[in-house]
Parts: sequence; C-alpha cells; structure tokens
Amino acid sequence: GCGQLAPYAHGDSLYFNGCQIRQAITKPLDLTRASKIMFVLQIGSISQTESCNTNLSDQ
Repeated sequence: GCGQLAPYAHGDSLYFNGCQIRQAITKPLDLTRASKIMFVLQIGSISQTESCNTNLSDQ
C-alpha cells in the first residue's frame, strides 16, 4: 500500500505505479561520519486502494 513501511521505514516514502523502468536519485549525502545507510524496499502489495493509486490520464 502507500505510506510508511513500518516498522522498518520512517519518514516519507516513494511510490511507483504502472509498468515502466523505475529510478530514484537522492540528493548528495555527506556520509563521512555515517556507520550505515538503510533503504526499505517493498515490491508489490496486497492492498491496492484508490487512495494509493492516481490515474494520470484523468488530470
């Protein structure tokens, strides 16, 4: 579904819909003092609700 992938993810999430190539590029990150960086990825979802989907052809 949409929203956070709790309990693992915190903050905003990125949602793709449809059949295309996906790409996400972050802004530059200063990781010189970082001990780890984590991304949470979910492929597919059981709940496909109207609030999670936007038909761009209607806009």
